[in-house]
Amino acid sequence: MPTGSSKTLVIAVVAFVIAAGLGYWGYAALKKREGQKSVVAAVTDVSARLREALTIEAGPQAASKLDEHAAAADRALQEIKRLDASANRALVDAADNYLLTAREILKRQSDRHRHGLALADSLQALRQHMRADNRTGAWVQEAVKARERVNKDYRGYGVAAEVLGKLLESLPATQKSIAPLVGGAPMIPDDLIANAGKRVRQEAQLAAAEVERLKLR
Repeated sequence: MPTGSSKTLVIAVVAFVIAAGLGYWGYAALKKREGQKSVVAAVTDVSARLREALTIEAGPQAASKLDEHAAAADRALQEIKRLDASANRALVDAADNYLLTAREILKRQSDRHRHGLALADSLQALRQHMRADNRTGAWVQEAVKARERVNKDYRGYGVAAEVLGKLLESLPATQKSIAPLVGGAPMIPDDLIANAGKRVRQEAQLAAAEVERLKLR
């Protein structure tokens, strides 16, 4: 039969184990709440940036603004990667996927704006050169150079537009995966995403038509 001191020791050990378990549970719960808070803050910020980016007007400053948004999305992504995912694996994985998609959309949109401006310039230069047609040897050489510049700028624009279009197509499903896990964090409406994708396709078609028209001249 256990002595009084033995009973006291057993009770103390049991109390310690319970306290340690409660402490660990409390710590785990705290880490989970902190992780949830970090993810919601990151998703909210990047969603706001992405929403603005999808309605941004083309212009000299657009690409720089998009670069800022892309850099912020990358910082948020790196912060999420540093979280302890064991506390909430589904949340961290969904956030990682969403932030990665958002960052790439912002980067490709920036690329599209830059290449679009370059393409507009090279197309204008080619038009002007064609109007100054005198069919001399020098004119022909300059025409070839102008066309090569158009082709180079168009390739860059076309690749950026194609990748951006595919990323925008994937965004609604990506949002749907994370939305239930981040409570009231604002998501981007599907119609805004669809309109952005439609605009990308239409502008790409117009660019292709203009490049082709000048090739035929």
